[in-house]
Amino acid sequence: MRYARLEKLWGYLFIAPFLAFFAVFTLVPYGMVIWLSFVDWHPRGVTEFIGFQNYLDVITMSAAQKALLNSFYYALIVVPISTALSLFTAILIVSLRSRALRSFFQAMFYLPGVISGLAVAIIWRFVFDFHVGVLNYFLSLVGVEAVNWLGNIYTALPSLAGMAILAGNGVAIIIFCAALLSIPTDLYDAAAVDGANFWRRQWAVTFPLLTPALLYVLVVSTLGALQVFVPVYVLTRGGPVNSTMTAGYYIYNQLVFFQNAGTAAAAGLLLLIATVGLTVFQFRRFSQVVEF
Repeated sequence: MRYARLEKLWGYLFIAPFLAFFAVFTLVPYGMVIWLSFVDWHPRGVTEFIGFQNYLDVITMSAAQKALLNSFYYALIVVPISTALSLFTAILIVSLRSRALRSFFQAMFYLPGVISGLAVAIIWRFVFDFHVGVLNYFLSLVGVEAVNWLGNIYTALPSLAGMAILAGNGVAIIIFCAALLSIPTDLYDAAAVDGANFWRRQWAVTFPLLTPALLYVLVVSTLGALQVFVPVYVLTRGGPVNSTMTAGYYIYNQLVFFQNAGTAAAAGLLLLIATVGLTVFQFRRFSQVVEF
């Protein structure tokens, strides 16, 4: 018994630094956010407890409603298209017979994923620029009039979504490649003997066995899309006319520009509740078709 208690004590000592780090940099900030969401905070004045008023303000604000709708619209564009493109690309890469070629293409598609999101947004600013942008230059070659991609309320948010689709598939491709390579080749051989062509084998063999990886990619991509902030901050600042105002940038605006820490905290917690609820829905909805 003494040896068991001593062993347990050493275990607690070894994890104590991590627990302290977790408490200081995770639990305490979360606790402060929850506290701020229930008060009218003034750093140089009197802080007053106002209950759920901050939550009511967020729910009733037209800007907050617009930001939430934009976030879901952005996710609705980005997640399905980027997931489908990533899966299709992974299938093509894995179908290569040369292992060296597979490794080369995996590295090339993953490389943009290690670049800072800020740097990627700055690069895409030159792509979307109305006067000297690369995209408008190619349009001019075919006689199409230049488009103000980031200055038009109808094209600004789809432009940001297109940037995310083209620039952020590396991790998903690697995950899909690993999942595809883990599928036994005997199943493909058996399907080929039965007369199944390439696409029939993908539908009957690949997709059912790929559902765990597919569910993971869908959940992670949805969470990332709903919390998008850097492209909006760098390229549009929520404009024009709040057409690219997302939930993440709305929280930033409330905290930095309007000094409404309580409103920002309430909006952040509401976004957390929405993302957790959506994640639970995805797991319950797709768990019945996942093959483990």
